[in-house]
Amino acid sequence: MKKRITPLPEAIDGERWTVKEGTGSCDTVNRILGVPSDESPGSRFVRNHELGHAKITPRVAAFKQCRKFGVSMDAMQACEDLRVHRFLRETGIEMGGVLNDDEAEQTVRKVAGNDRLLAALLVASMYTDDHSRFLGAMWLHLDDDRHQNLMRMTAMIDARMAQGRGLDRPIGFRNGTAPAARLFDALFPEDGEVSPQLPLESLCMPRRARQSKWGQMQIETLQASNSRPVPTAARSRAFTDHGAVLAAAHRLHIDGRVFTRRRRQRGGTVLIDASGSMRFSPSDLEQITAAAPLATVAVYAGHGRSGTLVIVASRGRIAGAEALRAAARGNGNVIDGPALRWLAKQPEPRIWISDGHVTGIADRPSSDLAVDAIHICRKARITRADKTADIPRLLEPKHGASR
Repeated sequence: MKKRITPLPEAIDGERWTVKEGTGSCDTVNRILGVPSDESPGSRFVRNHELGHAKITPRVAAFKQCRKFGVSMDAMQACEDLRVHRFLRETGIEMGGVLNDDEAEQTVRKVAGNDRLLAALLVASMYTDDHSRFLGAMWLHLDDDRHQNLMRMTAMIDARMAQGRGLDRPIGFRNGTAPAARLFDALFPEDGEVSPQLPLESLCMPRRARQSKWGQMQIETLQASNSRPVPTAARSRAFTDHGAVLAAAHRLHIDGRVFTRRRRQRGGTVLIDASGSMRFSPSDLEQITAAAPLATVAVYAGHGRSGTLVIVASRGRIAGAEALRAAARGNGNVIDGPALRWLAKQPEPRIWISDGHVTGIADRPSSDLAVDAIHICRKARITRADKTADIPRLLEPKHGASR
């Protein structure tokens, strides 16, 4: 008769648990543990893994945690497994994993075309022998660039986890798992679409910078006395050789374009990082309004704990050179997040002119702030551009976009 091993989760919290045969599950809300009971090394690892969850995973339903922290279930589960494995490693538990080389290779082969699923495998298996088995299998099925990119990005997720406090306690979910899962979703979005890319180095900041917060933002609109109409050239009518309105008979012997029609005016919203590193100029504003005379254009910058967003073009009027220079209130970013949330509520297309380096209070960078910026951009369909020369192309209305 085979020996059956039954764990004692009651020893962890002194509460009554139900232990049943299973492949590996831990319901911390109802205190139900489903684990294999044989003596194999893989089964022993599964039991230790689920007991780790019983020890440090909060007693809150997973879907409620996802909703509370704004993360996907896949990302939350992978990152919570990562936190459990870090905890088990610190306690000296054997981390042999559950797969052999062939099983790892088969698993990778099934999902080789999906970077998000591959990343979930790597993150969830970190600090176990399964992780090295997955990496070895990926060498067989992925090209070198994809392999290196997955290693780099999943290492960033682990680095963000390491910044959390109390990882060996339930509070570690909020401090480590949740922000790591938000980073996971930013790097590997569920819909597979490429996000407005921010420089990767801004996503992995040192421990001292991790808790930076956005500064306070105030919004201003330039007074009419400080603005002027958009140049006539940008608002002029188009002349054609056919139509119903005769408006330029003198062109009959020039090009035959004697009829006129209103040129379709482009709008949308442009948000411009006016911090010292961007060097936004009046000529840049002229270029934007020439491309889209009806666009709303705002610049923002900050210093210390606050910043100002100033609307410098709206409804066919734009700020003069002096007024535009006065609109830049600081050399830092500080309020990227609040400014992007303002942009998210404005008419499409929505363009953000920025180098992608975001900062909060005291112009301090943070991985969490960078991830927040990515999520805002993705949800609101905001496109980032490095320079104003890209504006005419980006302000073309997209099919199905709201006006």
